[in-house]
Amino acid sequence: MSTPRAAATFEQRGIRPPSKEAVTVGESDLKFIHLRNGEDTSLLQYVRNGGIAFPHIMVPEALQLRGAATTSRSGDALAGGVSILRKQAEATQEPRQLQDEANGSSKVVKGSEPESAVATAVSHALWLWNAKHHAPEFLYQTRTQVLLTTESWLPASIAQRVFGHVSGTASAARTDAEEVEHAEDQRSMLTMTEGPITCIAWHPHRSLVAIAHRATDAVFLYDLAHDTWCSNVLQNAYMQGITSLAWQPNCGYTLAVGCTAGVCLWSMLPGSHSQQPADSQQVPSLGAAQFSAWMTLMSFPLLGSSHKYPASLSHSDKSTLHRSDASVSALAFSSSGQWLVTGHQTHGHLTVWDVALGSATPIRRSGNSSRSATLHVGISPNGRYVVSTHASGQLRLWETENWTSRVWSDLRVNASQIVWSPDSRSLFFAVAGSADIFALALYRPPPSLEAEIALVTSFEPHDTAPSDGGSNSTERIRVGAAIKSLALDPKGQRLVVSFEDDSASAMADISLLAVYLVSAEALFRAGASSSALMPLGYIRGPGWGEQLRVDTTDSALPESSTKKKRARLGLPIPSWLGFAPNFESGALLSVAWANGKVSFVPMLFNAG
Repeated sequence: MSTPRAAATFEQRGIRPPSKEAVTVGESDLKFIHLRNGEDTSLLQYVRNGGIAFPHIMVPEALQLRGAATTSRSGDALAGGVSILRKQAEATQEPRQLQDEANGSSKVVKGSEPESAVATAVSHALWLWNAKHHAPEFLYQTRTQVLLTTESWLPASIAQRVFGHVSGTASAARTDAEEVEHAEDQRSMLTMTEGPITCIAWHPHRSLVAIAHRATDAVFLYDLAHDTWCSNVLQNAYMQGITSLAWQPNCGYTLAVGCTAGVCLWSMLPGSHSQQPADSQQVPSLGAAQFSAWMTLMSFPLLGSSHKYPASLSHSDKSTLHRSDASVSALAFSSSGQWLVTGHQTHGHLTVWDVALGSATPIRRSGNSSRSATLHVGISPNGRYVVSTHASGQLRLWETENWTSRVWSDLRVNASQIVWSPDSRSLFFAVAGSADIFALALYRPPPSLEAEIALVTSFEPHDTAPSDGGSNSTERIRVGAAIKSLALDPKGQRLVVSFEDDSASAMADISLLAVYLVSAEALFRAGASSSALMPLGYIRGPGWGEQLRVDTTDSALPESSTKKKRARLGLPIPSWLGFAPNFESGALLSVAWANGKVSFVPMLFNAG
């Protein structure tokens, strides 16, 4: 790892954050516009200078969705998933059918020709064939019976410890139930701290946003061009524990949803009343009209696990899908849309999909346990490289011609979200618990893996006064903490940073986003005095709004109302951030906040 290049910090450049009463509207002329109230004249001046103001959209924490209505509206949304699973079930039943046919045929031959050597040979051959194909199943059944018998003899506490992770036992069932309860508690905690939105995905060719709702495991679609929500909601019994979303490029409306069961691939077809584009060659907009949608649950190659999901589920079925080899933690499409890469929650291997054929190829490199689970997957814009980060602290770079890789294991802790530059020659990333931003630079054309990691800059926490004074003239804001996530605009000129919420940053205002000017070419200039990242400004999101605060000293207040009403402390933190793929005037940042709001912050500049 090379030494860092000298770079001015936000404090050294005199860049101060907006006050806590302000909200950021956008950027114009390398300056961010912050409004403190509806009478602020800065908005009028911003619009007169060509600025664009986008409204916030709101996603509530709790929603009541009617599963049956959603399914029928989506055009039998469950049918696609069941079709794949039924094929798997039929595939496992075929050997049994062949076995029955084989046993039956052997009996007929044996009965009609008891003295025939040919019949004896055929019978032996069929017996050997059955033994070869069903020996693993027989051994597994025998093993399960032995384990169940042994488990029944042991005290419950000892059996739980010994058989807690052995599939098919009562102890394993209790362990699964405890894991489900823990997952639900964790989800409730995340909803409280990070809000109802799990992740967001922009359509690559339209102003359409897919939003995953944490509490309901449903996906909502918002059409920014027409400022309207699509009437359909994507929801399915298999779609539990959503972790990631990605639209398939060059394929109309196809959305991949990574979740506990694997990849739910949604295909959508605009209805006859949908918005028609002016250009007849473009795909019609989904708009507010209902559209047809169906889901296919993509089947994964097993990596040694005997766990299988049920062949069918309905919305009324409360069965919980547990983590398995198929559980997806991250996914990404290639720029052509021809293949999809998925990372997993229970192991460090990647799976490469040919989406058209529905075939999957596992690439086994980074460990078989959850300690090597994949944290992030990113495909370069030219499709020639894939980068993955793992819970073991590894960062692995793949070339996609022969699928060879190079690994960096000397990172102090886990690498967080990774963003590629548009020329596919470099990428930026941060590591958990650190305020440092790193860059990986590729010095030769693909498929070369000759690359170097360099520390580019570090965000230094500091106290400062707000830029607009605020309501309190003595107000001081603590800025900066460990970096949580990064977002780089498609033109490669703006890098946005969010900060981690931890005990070390208890006094820091982590509701702020820091923005850098990017000059990726500086990574390739030997001895360059300028840094690849230069501080630009801060972004502050919308507040909680009016909140009902409870006076706990009032004994006349009923206990039930005390539980229902709670005060929000501080400002809502950003839970997800990313850029729209196409924005002609510069870059359009979208941020999901813990209060359920999604804000759109335009950054106006000339590319190049």
